[in-house]
Amino acid sequence: RGNTLKNIEKECNAKIMIRGKGSVKEGKVGRKDGQMLPGEDEPLHALVTANTMENVKKAVEQIRNILKQGIETPEDQNDLRKMQLRELARLNGTLREDDNRILRPWQSTETRSITNTTVCTK
Repeated sequence: RGNTLKNIEKECNAKIMIRGKGSVKEGKVGRKDGQMLPGEDEPLHALVTANTMENVKKAVEQIRNILKQGIETPEDQNDLRKMQLRELARLNGTLREDDNRILRPWQSTETRSITNTTVCTK
């Protein structure tokens, strides 16, 4: 939900926008008039703006670190990814606090009791 991006923006006092192909989910309309969004025909990239060059550099460095970690670290060892998935599960209401695993409805171990209440009189 963009919380990592918002945290970087707040920490670096910068504005970060993800632009380019793939930045908008498939099926989402960019603009109502049917025109492409700015930079939509460009490769995927981040546009970083700030009041000072130091803030821009700080934000860019954090983005590079996240990308490097995502590329070089296996998924099961990526702590940032684990934290993001945990936060998303918490926001969605699917996080089980007892063992810190994400609960998906089809993975529930509870047995359901189904009682038939139909009575045939024939």
